[in-house]
Amino acid sequence: MKNMLRNTIAATLLLAGVVQHASAEIVTVTGDTSFGPTFISPTPWGTPPDPSATPVAYQAFDVVTGPGPSPFNWENSFLTSCEFSCITFLYNGSLDPANPGTNLMTISDNLYHFSAMQTFLEPGKHYTFVVTGYMGEFGEFSITAGGPGAINISPVPEPSAGLMLLGGLAGIGALARRRARRTAQLS
Repeated sequence: MKNMLRNTIAATLLLAGVVQHASAEIVTVTGDTSFGPTFISPTPWGTPPDPSATPVAYQAFDVVTGPGPSPFNWENSFLTSCEFSCITFLYNGSLDPANPGTNLMTISDNLYHFSAMQTFLEPGKHYTFVVTGYMGEFGEFSITAGGPGAINISPVPEPSAGLMLLGGLAGIGALARRRARRTAQLS
């Protein structure tokens, strides 16, 4: 955990040097891929994934940037510090785990505990930033992102979380109907 904190501080200082405009925003989020969903990631060279490869755990984040002081300044930086050998992907729009090469914009593959990416993101458009490991590696990580304007990074919920929410709401609805019927019968 000490290394992760030190790496996060170093990444923040490095990012502050990269983002040189006074109105820039820097955001740090943390996560853990340990119990995340899995997919067969694209190769670091952007070639299609090998179907015989072992699926790896990942965590995805929705990224939306705001306009900076200049309508033509869209440059954003992402520095990721991991407790494992990590690789990061940036998608234009959403990630399709069944087809992880679709919408893929850029990859950062440093093979160690850091991943650094600098790219141009259109303000107001949604992007997906994905953190994953190599050959079954997983664990905690920290993302420090910045750009000329506002930046919002929020975890993308797993599809199973949405299904559990819908199931819970259906169960509550069924109980409410049952209670209403029982009340009507007693009246």
